[in-house]
Amino acid sequence: MKSNIVLIGFMGSGKSITGKLLAYRLGYSFVDTDTAIEQEYKTKIKDMFAKEGEAIFRQRETATIQKLAQKSHQVISTGGGVATKETDMQELRKNGIVIALTAMPHTILKRTGNDKRPLLAKKSNEERLKTIIELMAKRAPFYKKADLIIKTDDTTPLQNVEIIMKYLKGVK
Repeated sequence: MKSNIVLIGFMGSGKSITGKLLAYRLGYSFVDTDTAIEQEYKTKIKDMFAKEGEAIFRQRETATIQKLAQKSHQVISTGGGVATKETDMQELRKNGIVIALTAMPHTILKRTGNDKRPLLAKKSNEERLKTIIELMAKRAPFYKKADLIIKTDDTTPLQNVEIIMKYLKGVK
C-alpha cells in the first residue's frame, strides 16, 4: 500500500480536522501544506497573496509538495487549489492515496464564516457564496479524480475517519 494519505478538497471541507484525527489513528504525522509553506517562508499565506501575488504562492506550494511527497507515513492536508495542478497531484500520487472531502457551497460558506481566507476576504456573504460556487465548479472535475470522495455536509470528522479507515482496509 502507498504510505501517505493525501486529503484534497475545498476550503472548509474538513481536511485539517479530519487529517489530524486520521493521522493520530494511523500513527502517522500530520502535515498541512499551507502551514508548511508559512513556516518555511516565515510569512502568512494571506500576506504572500497580498505582497507577492498568487503565482508566487503557487510556486512555493509546488516546491513544498515536492518535498513532502518524498516522505512517508504522513497524512497530508492540501490547500484547496492543489488538486488543480496536475504536476502536484502526480507527485502526491506516487506515494499517496488521494481522498477528496467535499461539501455543498452553503456548508462551505457557513464553515468558513468570517475568517480571513485570501480568496474570500473583504467580501459580503453574497459575494463569498458566489466566489465559492465559481471556484467549486472549476475545481470539481479535479476533486472527482480522487481515489475516494467523502461528502462531509452531514458527517463529523470522526465519521470521515471511519469511512477512510474502512476504505484503507479494502485497499491493502
